[in-house]
Amino acid sequence: MSNLKLKYITIEDSLYQKAVDIRTALFFKNMENSSELINDGYESNGIHLVCLNDDEVVGTGRLNIEDNTSIISQMAIASNFQKQGIGAKILKELIKYGEDKGLSKTVLSARETAIGFYEKFNFEPIGELYSSLKTGIIHQKMELKS
Repeated sequence: MSNLKLKYITIEDSLYQKAVDIRTALFFKNMENSSELINDGYESNGIHLVCLNDDEVVGTGRLNIEDNTSIISQMAIASNFQKQGIGAKILKELIKYGEDKGLSKTVLSARETAIGFYEKFNFEPIGELYSSLKTGIIHQKMELKS
């Protein structure tokens, strides 16, 4: 896996649909409204990052900026590439992006199953677990400790 590289893309980029396909497969599979769920209010003005293994998109993440806050969302790693450090690479780069822009904080909403992953990178839970309005899946708001 030495051929991994990160690349920022736009929604017009040819790699964008491959990133959407990974997100759909992992988050919205078998949901009739999956394209609506992906094309939420944050998609078009999001900063999209992909991880490439050679020329294949194997992971993706999205960052939005709101009120001097970096909001990380839609992080997804292709099933056959999980547990290989790709999520960590994407997360660290998105955190760095926000820091480089001088944003005051970084937040995200983690699926309950991913809370432990984000805690390894100094994110701490805020408030109670909640059911996602989009999918009904249990999530936890988290903020990066400074």
